Amino acid sequence: MKVIFGFQDVLEVVNNGVEALPANPTDVQRTAHNEAKKKDYKSLLYTYQCVGNKVFEKIAEAKSSKEAWDTVVKYFNGDDKVKKI
Repeated sequence: MKVIFGFQDVLEVVNNGVEALPANPTDVQRTAHNEAKKKDYKSLLYTYQCVGNKVFEKIAEAKSSKEAWDTVVKYFNGDDKVKKI
């Protein structure tokens, strides 16, 4: 899926998430934030399309692509404690 994210120019948003708007944002900050949110939704859509039903059930309530991606990685790789067992 990282190839799809890279090709669609959304990999940075998946890895880092979208920063919240500061208090009293400028028009430039608002525009940048809106573009980042569009990329976030786009990458979330690609994530939904690439996973099976079991994984989709785990990420369906994700609020961001980063949250969904972290869940997918954990599902397939497990955290360190699970790997040891």
